[in-house]
Formats: sequence, structure tokens, C-alpha cells
Amino acid sequence: MNTAPVKDKIEYTVSLVSDFAKKYSLSTTQAFNYLDRFSTISLLGQHYNIAHTLSSSEIIDDLALYCKNHGGNL
Repeated sequence: MNTAPVKDKIEYTVSLVSDFAKKYSLSTTQAFNYLDRFSTISLLGQHYNIAHTLSSSEIIDDLALYCKNHGGNL
């Protein structure tokens, strides 16, 4: 399996964090800290090859659900 360039993963993650922040009316720093607290940032990196093929709204909903299932409260 080919691994994606780190630059692509970073750009994708930054975009998702920004979109997550907009959806939940957070600053990008708050969104990043929230997602990082529940390990979704590393999860995105591990599953980039699949995640980037899905719509951003679907991934954002999945990230929120994952956080909720691990104690998040957005």
C-alpha cells in the first residue's frame, strides 16, 4: 500500500479542523485541541488513505461521534 506524502496529510487535517471549527462555532485552536484530546488527529493520520475519499461533512460527523463516544460533549 502506498503511503501519502506528509504534506497531503497535513493539508487535509488542517482543512478538516477548520471545517470542524466552523460547524461547531469554535476557533481553529479550540477545534484542534478538542479533536486532539480524543486522539482523532492521529486517527486521521492513520486512516488518511480512506478518510480523504469521503466527503468532509461525513468525516466531520464521524469525528464528532467518535469524540462523543470517548467522552466529548459537543
